[in-house]
Amino acid sequence: MRVRVLGCSGGSAPGREPSCYLLGGGVAVDAGALASALTLDEQNEIRHVLLTHAHWDHCRDLPLHVINRRPGTPTLTVHALAQTIHSLRTLLMNDDVWFRAFDLPSANTPFVAAEPILPGQTVEIAGYRVTAMSVPHTVPAASFHIDDGRVSIVISADTGGDGGRIFKSIPPHASRLRAVFLEASFPNKMKDFAVMTGHMTPEMLAAEVALLPHDVAVLVTHMKPGFETELFQEIADVGRHGLRPCRDGDVFEW
Repeated sequence: MRVRVLGCSGGSAPGREPSCYLLGGGVAVDAGALASALTLDEQNEIRHVLLTHAHWDHCRDLPLHVINRRPGTPTLTVHALAQTIHSLRTLLMNDDVWFRAFDLPSANTPFVAAEPILPGQTVEIAGYRVTAMSVPHTVPAASFHIDDGRVSIVISADTGGDGGRIFKSIPPHASRLRAVFLEASFPNKMKDFAVMTGHMTPEMLAAEVALLPHDVAVLVTHMKPGFETELFQEIADVGRHGLRPCRDGDVFEW
C-alpha cells in the first residue's frame, strides 16, 4: 500500500496544507489539499474521496477540485457519514456558497455522487476494503480502516480520543495493520483547550495507542501551525517505537 501525504496540518500556512491523503487507484482520504497539492492531470485521476467529517480543513479543496475536473471525467464519488454528506449539500454545495455539484448537471449524472457509509460498515472501493469507525469529535466523524488484501492502515479523523476504543473496533482482518495516522493538535499544556475542541495532545495520543502492537507505526497528524516545534519535542518524549510526526510530502509504502 502506498500513501502520499498531500496535507496533514491542522490549519493552513505556507508549507502547511490541511488534511488530504492520496492512495493508489484514484482514492483520496479527505480533501483539504486536493486541488492545491495535485496537478490538473493528477486531479483528473481521482475517482473516490473518503471524507472523515465536514470541517473546513478536511473538505476545503473539494469545491475547487470539482470545478477543475475536465468535461467527461467520470463522476467523483464521496464516501462519508450521512451527516457529513448532509452538511456538504446544505452548507457548502447549496447554490449560495458553491453550485449544487451533487445534483447538477442532472440527478442521474451529477458532478459528485454521494455514497453514505455507516459506522462499522465495510465497503469495497477501488480494490480496498474500507471500514468506517465512528470517533468522538465536535461533529459526526469517522476514521477509516483501509485494507488492500495484503496490509492495512487506519487514517483517523480529528478526535478527542476515547481510551483506545477506536482501535478495538477495527475489523478482524486488521492483523495486517501496519500504520495509524492519528492527530495531536495541541501541546500538552493546552489539554483543556484540546478537549474542549475535540482534539488531542501528545500525552493523550500516547494513551490512545498504548494497546496497539509495537510494530504498528503511529504517524502524528493535524498539528496546529505555530505549535510544531513544541509538538515535535513532546512527540519524541513519548518514546514509543515507530511514533513520529507526519509531514506534507511524505510518501509511505507498506
